Amino acid sequence: MRSIRIWFTKKDTARYISHLDLTRCLIRAFRRTDIPLWYTEGFNPHPYLVFGMPLPLGVEGLREVLDIRLNDDDYPDERVLSELNRATVPGIEFLEVSAPKEQPLAIVLGKYSVIIPDVEAPEEFSNKCKTAVAEGNITIEKKTKKGGTKEINVCEHIRHFHSSFDKNGVILSFVLPAGNDFTVNPVLFCNKLFEIIGESDITNHKIIRHILMAKDEKEFR
Repeated sequence: MRSIRIWFTKKDTARYISHLDLTRCLIRAFRRTDIPLWYTEGFNPHPYLVFGMPLPLGVEGLREVLDIRLNDDDYPDERVLSELNRATVPGIEFLEVSAPKEQPLAIVLGKYSVIIPDVEAPEEFSNKCKTAVAEGNITIEKKTKKGGTKEINVCEHIRHFHSSFDKNGVILSFVLPAGNDFTVNPVLFCNKLFEIIGESDITNHKIIRHILMAKDEKEFR
């Protein structure tokens, strides 16, 4: 048995696939291949699939993580990629296979960008975003593991916020917590930010997660 890590995209229409449906989608994709996927043992065997931090619905991922185990140690990594890309659905592309270097629990951060096209006054919009974050009070409601909610100030957790603009619109970039113990939803952050700057009618923006990172801000591998 051999453990491998698969890197894939979740873009375009696939960004609206929930995490549960993504799991089902990939199980069906594996069944359309000859990949010797390892199944758990016991009364109800199921494919061994371990994901990195799930994406919020509507967020694109450029380098998502899936760990699997192969029954055949000699099955080539290149064939895993070719088989999965033959069986995949639009928006999900398999990029790379590697040996896991870190456990998924090492994931604590995500690097994001937000593309906001067709802004009437992009410089003003960009500056208002910078000011709102600098003022340090962007509060959202976060669900707790016990089923309740609590308020958190995103400004206490956001890192490396940057806002730029050109004639086509505004681009925001930042790092947010994205770990098993604590995560901040970038969708909720953007919605609250736009509300604060008086642009709550913005709906055509795109949120992208570029990479997952460990606590030292190095890319998770």
